[in-house]
Amino acid sequence: MLTFIGSVPVVTAEPLRVMEETAIPYMSFLSKADFDQRYPGEMLDNADQLDVGWYVIYEHQALNYYFGPILLESIGEDYLAQLTETVEAAVEQRPSIKDYRLELSYEPSLESVERGADEPLIEAPAPMPPQDTSTPSFWSKVKRFFGL
Repeated sequence: MLTFIGSVPVVTAEPLRVMEETAIPYMSFLSKADFDQRYPGEMLDNADQLDVGWYVIYEHQALNYYFGPILLESIGEDYLAQLTETVEAAVEQRPSIKDYRLELSYEPSLESVERGADEPLIEAPAPMPPQDTSTPSFWSKVKRFFGL
């Protein structure tokens, strides 16, 4: 991971590289060249092109890696913990590695999407009303049957 993180020059406005989350464990022992060959990912220009879901995000200098989309937040938290261990081990070996971003985020977030005037805002579904779990009596079934 040290050679992986430390071998990237400073470049701004890099595109996002989206990879499957199962690539995260391989970052701890593959060189950057081997990792890039095994997990080429998909390059996107910006975050509003992402599929909806949870992403483990690692950004540092010219690296903009988005691992996902992940269906469940809890699975994303597990992958984030695994990547955090890998990054912390690399930082221990090379303290000059700093100013990186490592987080779990639901993307595309409203901040990353610039909506047009006629595009609807995606809202969370309304909560379901509480359901009556009591069993109806015989007479209430009869009343319902006759429409009373």
